[in-house]
Amino acid sequence: MQFSKIIGHTALKARLIGNIREGRVPHAQFFMGPRGSGVLPLALAYGQYLLCEAPGPGDSCGTCASCQMVAKLAHPDLHLVFPIFLLDKMKTCEPFLPDWRAAVLEQPYLDDDIWREKINGVNKQLRMGVDIAAEVMRRLSLKSHRGGWKVMLIWLPEMMDPAMANKLLKVLEEPEPRTSFLLAGHANDRMLPTILSRTQLVKVASPDPGEVAEALHLRYPDLTTDEARAIAGRSEGDMLEAFAMAEDGEEELFIFFRDWLRGCYSNKVAENIASSDYFAKMGREKQKGLMTYALHLIRQCMLQWQDSPQLVQAYGEELDFTRKFSTLLDPSNLEGIRQALETAHGHLERNANPKVLFMDLSYRLGDLLRQKERVV
Repeated sequence: MQFSKIIGHTALKARLIGNIREGRVPHAQFFMGPRGSGVLPLALAYGQYLLCEAPGPGDSCGTCASCQMVAKLAHPDLHLVFPIFLLDKMKTCEPFLPDWRAAVLEQPYLDDDIWREKINGVNKQLRMGVDIAAEVMRRLSLKSHRGGWKVMLIWLPEMMDPAMANKLLKVLEEPEPRTSFLLAGHANDRMLPTILSRTQLVKVASPDPGEVAEALHLRYPDLTTDEARAIAGRSEGDMLEAFAMAEDGEEELFIFFRDWLRGCYSNKVAENIASSDYFAKMGREKQKGLMTYALHLIRQCMLQWQDSPQLVQAYGEELDFTRKFSTLLDPSNLEGIRQALETAHGHLERNANPKVLFMDLSYRLGDLLRQKERVV
């Protein structure tokens, strides 16, 4: 992964490269940012620059043997650690490494839900235990294969067990020369303070809408400018969410959401049951995506209701829908609708039964919408 292949983060990339070229390489850094911001691609690009045999002033060369190996996530001095399902016979990352490589090469903005589905463990808990810590120590005890840096990349360090975190403290306190720990995750409130105190924080902000739209055009050249702008606005800087929206087709999602809300408002039980059956078959990521999309459209309706159309990020049929649907909103139900959708999203993350959840949400939204008797 080269820095040039990552959209946005211009100032951060320049600072990271400048630090390396000036010989200021911290022994441990924590790339932390929200989902879809690019913490993993940035950490990989940083590692590739360290390992590159002919780094340039603005990026790794991309052509040397080291760069080619890093591009395949197969460099012998790039050690990869990530959360797994701890099984009796598989307590380290090694058995899962081919799957993780394939997942990252397919989607560098990988998150834990996609990884969980990749290894067929939707309802299982991902974690990193003391056996993985021992694996880290063993790998770092080896000499560099190519005589340069050794890079230890730990993806989602917030999923480390306390036992693993405590075992890593010693190596973080007394790191080997030319060894770089690169942690890439989304939260620090679940990590031991002693681990955080031994790492340099690299804050990764979400890309702005223009950068997201640029990434969408590169990956999906058939998207129109309006479609890319609309998706960029809805994704709120989450590149992974933007890619999912582009792949799933926003028109189909909009039609389902619109018809579902009409069924909720009209209290049509048969339609609500049919919608819940369809929702249950979507898959966890698409279900969560629908809740995120619903929250986005409710916010656009709120802006219409507050007479701020210049701030609305909706186009075509969506824009027409927000104008009409906003007439059903007022202070008595707006907050309740937002809370209901956010709660449903949270329950989906905790593997709630989607059909039961969706039926309950349908009745809740119907009751709230009927607080104002106006027709959409």
